[in-house]
Amino acid sequence: DACGSQPESMGHASLIRLDADLVTSAGARCLDGSGGGFYWRAASSAQNGTKLVVFLQGGGECRSATECAVWDGGAGRGSAGWPKTKRLGEDELSDDSSVNPHFHDWNKLFVPYCSADMHSGTRLTPSHALGGGYFAGHNLINATLAQLRRSLPALAPSLVLLSGSSAGGIGVLLHADYFAAAWPAATVKAAPAAGFFYPAVSSERDFINGDATPARRLGLAAEWAPYVSPRCAALYPGEASKCTDAAFAWRALATPLFVRENQYDTAKLANCGCDASAALTANDTSYLRQWGRWVRGTLRDLGSEATPHGYFAPSCLSHAANLGWSAAPLIRGVSMLDSLAAWFFETGGAPARLADDCGELPCGGGGGGSCPHLPQDPLSRACVGRLAELCHGLRGRGDACDACLESHVHDLEAHGCPSRGRPLLRWYCGGGGAGGHHVCDVRIGTNDVASLPPPSEALPRIPTVTIAPGVEMPLINLGGVHSHPSNYSAWLQLGGRGLDTAMMYGDDVQVQVGDAVAASGLPREELFLTSKVPCCPAESFTSWCVWYDKEYKDLDAYTRSEIDARLLGVGRVDLLLLHWPCATMEETVATYRSLERFALDGKASAIGISNFNASAIDALFAAGLTVPPAVNQVGFSIGGHSESRLGRDLDTLRKCREKGIAFSAYSPLGGLSGVDVLHHPRVLKVAAAHNRSAAQVALRWVTQQGVVAVSASSNPAHLASDLGSFSFNLTGAEMKALAEI
Repeated sequence: DACGSQPESMGHASLIRLDADLVTSAGARCLDGSGGGFYWRAASSAQNGTKLVVFLQGGGECRSATECAVWDGGAGRGSAGWPKTKRLGEDELSDDSSVNPHFHDWNKLFVPYCSADMHSGTRLTPSHALGGGYFAGHNLINATLAQLRRSLPALAPSLVLLSGSSAGGIGVLLHADYFAAAWPAATVKAAPAAGFFYPAVSSERDFINGDATPARRLGLAAEWAPYVSPRCAALYPGEASKCTDAAFAWRALATPLFVRENQYDTAKLANCGCDASAALTANDTSYLRQWGRWVRGTLRDLGSEATPHGYFAPSCLSHAANLGWSAAPLIRGVSMLDSLAAWFFETGGAPARLADDCGELPCGGGGGGSCPHLPQDPLSRACVGRLAELCHGLRGRGDACDACLESHVHDLEAHGCPSRGRPLLRWYCGGGGAGGHHVCDVRIGTNDVASLPPPSEALPRIPTVTIAPGVEMPLINLGGVHSHPSNYSAWLQLGGRGLDTAMMYGDDVQVQVGDAVAASGLPREELFLTSKVPCCPAESFTSWCVWYDKEYKDLDAYTRSEIDARLLGVGRVDLLLLHWPCATMEETVATYRSLERFALDGKASAIGISNFNASAIDALFAAGLTVPPAVNQVGFSIGGHSESRLGRDLDTLRKCREKGIAFSAYSPLGGLSGVDVLHHPRVLKVAAAHNRSAAQVALRWVTQQGVVAVSASSNPAHLASDLGSFSFNLTGAEMKALAEI
């Protein structure tokens, strides 16, 4: 078949087998040694003759002789049985303008997957260690480009959408820049689906180091002789597998990327040794939740303002079936197709960076395989009824159900099923079960903002304090720990701009803070993020250090700070604190040096300390500092300002002022003081005199001294009250009387 010939019918593409010399000299072979090929369909209109969709097929991989003996994914182990024409299917390959309005009449290049190596292998000889198969996925792509040049010498793409699913999605990550180099005059953009994998890991420490559980490595197998792009190889020398781990690989890409990825992926669960088809255990659920946190954190990095990338990430437990044009759920009322089109064509017609956040897995309840966003019945009642009759008992049964659908396609169309909308039928076959699908009640973070009181116009602007040259910190900030997270989204809606967190509060709290920031839509420069990294061992925080030793013992403070910023989804924190002194001053100084490097590298606007008393501050300064601490955060309140051990005393306050260090108070309502501040007669008397609450009086006593307060609450009414604490001033006599409690 000639490369430019039109298929017998629209919707079908012609098989182009690779020339014999490409098979032999370029090693362009399928797993069984047969020569490869591709399917081509020419554009249906001359005006789109230079526009091209390239699709890399997926279908798993094999890493052992046992696995490779039975592998039959994608287009199978060899090309002998490939048909001369092939219906390319739906989504970006569809020729139906109602399904695929933007790309339906473009040239289509479909690359079958027959190499079991995620399109990566460069072997010219069979691998005896893996059962005698050829692993030549990269060779097949290289030969496909050569064959195109031979068969269509006039083809000069101007605009290219590079896509692929699952293993094909990983192939896209590996080859995006490769395709761009092949067509230097073209604009090439990549949109992988369900290929944004991570290594299978047992802890956050392993994840950040790229150390996967050895038996379940998701990266590239050395026996494949995998291709790695020069940019990625230079970025991660000697660590080729990082070039398939999405958290690392995207950083090496020059090609714009649009990631289509479920936050909770059944394939990820399977690769970690869990069975997503069975009821999820508590361990499975915990592990999968961590995947979701990593996905959201990585996507926030990928979609920062400095990158050309976009993403669409439903909060679903699925692999690829729901990432098609028609099957994808809406996120904040926007379809995946509209989001991708806005990114690809740069129209700005829809958000190009969308990730659901409706709480932890599962988003709206339900179990394995459910997707909380798909509508209860995306198919008509007549269609579903006929499906139940013709394919009785096969709903949610995958391939068996799909085969039944194909055998009855015309009958189903006659009963109202879509003639081209195969993804909707795949929805019927791919999940739901008796429980159906849950519609997500989308909220911002896990915090209910429906009951927010309207922001009062009378609320004053939050005062700030200068903590370093050019760095202004709000005089009140919202904190919260693992056991008592605050309502960060409500805080931002009510006018709060300072958020305080810490690595030791738990990854879930860090992600909640980051998600609230991302969902707020506020400019980053309007917000102030404080975080803290631990120092262990520590005399006063031994119980917290037990957890730290398990997860982070081998990481220096610089790396811990990088983990912290990634969980928050920001490239820079405004203030990074050393959470407490180490067991020795030598260890304390060494850890503080890492924070100095973090600041000098532009990753923190200011650094500081926490729980340091006056003598510890003197000892730290005696070591000689490049970047002095901007803030010391300690427990400080009415009734709680006389304990020197952790800096909760007036001597420490005076020392900070002497050294030019801003003083910050956590627990400003007296929770650590041993005094019931909010019911103390003297506090209540002052509150009554100003027609304010006791909590507002306690906060104002702190902030009126120029001390930065860090409050915490999940109640929107309490948050509004805290922000309103600047609307009055205490008299000198009142300040003195409250200080004497």
